Amino acid sequence: MIWGSSFILMKIGLRSMSGVQVAALRLSVCGLVFTPVVWRFLKKVKREDIKYVFLAGLIGNGIPAFLFAIGQQRVDSSVAGILNALTPMFTIIIGYSTGVVLLNWSKVSGVILGLVGALAIILGKEGVSLTFSIGHLLMIVFATILYGANINLIRSKLAHYNPVIISALPLFFMSIPGLIIFLSSDLSFLHTTPKEQLIPSMRSVVILALLGNSFSLIFFNRLIQLSGPVFASSVTYIVPIIALLWGFSDNETVSTFQIAGLFFILTGIYLINRKAPKAVPTDPSDS
Repeated sequence: MIWGSSFILMKIGLRSMSGVQVAALRLSVCGLVFTPVVWRFLKKVKREDIKYVFLAGLIGNGIPAFLFAIGQQRVDSSVAGILNALTPMFTIIIGYSTGVVLLNWSKVSGVILGLVGALAIILGKEGVSLTFSIGHLLMIVFATILYGANINLIRSKLAHYNPVIISALPLFFMSIPGLIIFLSSDLSFLHTTPKEQLIPSMRSVVILALLGNSFSLIFFNRLIQLSGPVFASSVTYIVPIIALLWGFSDNETVSTFQIAGLFFILTGIYLINRKAPKAVPTDPSDS
């Protein structure tokens, strides 16, 4: 639910700030939240795992934050939401190539069905503009590739740590360059932007950082530990559903096409997480 609201929050933030500023401020606030406890967490991480913690911050938080924010300058928020649903596909592809995930027909079918359902929700939405820049679109696709890589990294290298640790430390590491980038940018918008526009933009980025990154990542990393990378990444299929509910609450119409898309998504999630049936022992007397 939180991540399904992230794209509209970024869109509001972009009304006053550039994509780089939105991403940098978002990371800065995240680091500020965890600063009081970072040193205590850092002492619990083995020296040989520090590089994985930093890498998790880079590919799971730092780079994607900038790719999504810059990409949404030319890509509709609804399109960005649907592209985010590519994450489970890349999670499976990267996980299979590294030996973390085992493929079967159920997982592959679930990914395809979920993606088809997400596309149906967006394409079935009246009045949605699908105009975008190819370069900006590819930025968002690359961000989902990094998300998929990060999910597998956490599962294979950092799953034995408390989820608070593997959420707080990567975000703190990324907040340092984030703060430097934000303070080095053109901050004249703070004085030139009308307050009725500036305040909602700043507030939306702070909410995005507190909920969309800091707290939700703790839950998500715990989910990876409990269920594995494929199941955890399948929550991204819920993102278009939440976007649909946001639209409905704003008096948008819900088409039959979108309801069908919702069915495909839920079926896809079921197939992704469906356990293979156990083989039934053969009775020797049958032979």
